[in-house]
Amino acid sequence: MNRRRCLSLFAASSAASLVGSGCQRRGGEEVTRWRGVLFNSDVDMAVHAMPPAVAEPLIRDCELEMQRLEKLFSLYLPDSPLSRLNRTGRLDNPPPELVDLVRKALLVAERSGGAFDPTIQPYWTWLRETVETTGAINPDAQAQFLEKVDFRQVRCGEEELSFGREGMALTLNGLSQGWITDRASEILRDGGAQHCLVNLGEFYGLGTQPSGKDWIVGLRGVEGEEIALRDRALAVSSGAGLYFGTGDRRNHIVDPRTGDCVEARKVVAVTAPEAWLADALSTACSVLEEEKARDLIAQWEDVELFIHKTGR
Repeated sequence: MNRRRCLSLFAASSAASLVGSGCQRRGGEEVTRWRGVLFNSDVDMAVHAMPPAVAEPLIRDCELEMQRLEKLFSLYLPDSPLSRLNRTGRLDNPPPELVDLVRKALLVAERSGGAFDPTIQPYWTWLRETVETTGAINPDAQAQFLEKVDFRQVRCGEEELSFGREGMALTLNGLSQGWITDRASEILRDGGAQHCLVNLGEFYGLGTQPSGKDWIVGLRGVEGEEIALRDRALAVSSGAGLYFGTGDRRNHIVDPRTGDCVEARKVVAVTAPEAWLADALSTACSVLEEEKARDLIAQWEDVELFIHKTGR
């Protein structure tokens, strides 16, 4: 998503410049790079200190898995299981990957008191369309769409996914890219890769750089903030990444409890052992006051929170 434009990578080894995969040498070190598209966003991976004959098949396995999972979680593919659930309000025998992801989303929703809520989709769509067309918010219409936002009305089981209210819909955009990042990192690790930087919407630093140093990621617009990754993921949320409409200052990160857009100057970064968790928590913490955000983070082990405000 465009919210990730606030990330810039200072470790030059991550700057994948090739479409598809290719091999380069950097100071005698072999680097196999891949660049592609996932959920309509540019993504890339860099595998270091591994022969291309070994790295390229691993990257291909990652690419095939990404394509498979995108077909499960996409809001925009009409035949995806998620799209069918949203269209009919019920999905029998859902794929286990979808069940796992929905359960994770509901866990974060519960622990955050609804600051993260995957049922925001109908309201978010209405808000975007309203701002981009008339720009005027009708309070009655707003209240009507906010009634559809309630994670407690999602029934999630291995035999059925369904909604307790008519007109509800799910979005998993707040953690699906992180979940896929974890899966790709797992494939690389299982294949013997030890020095990789994965950027599939969220960053995952697998192992270290070949020099033994951590992967270093900087936050664009936040001067001097650099975050070290070693077998850790990073997700960043900022309302400044995408605004609704031309000239409108309402942005794409919405508080599900109130329907209000977050302060665009706020930049929230979360690091965690798993990218799906960093992804979801960065979104939740974007709408929470700092004290409550830190209380939320404390419910998981080995998670770090960074909150900044830019000058814009």
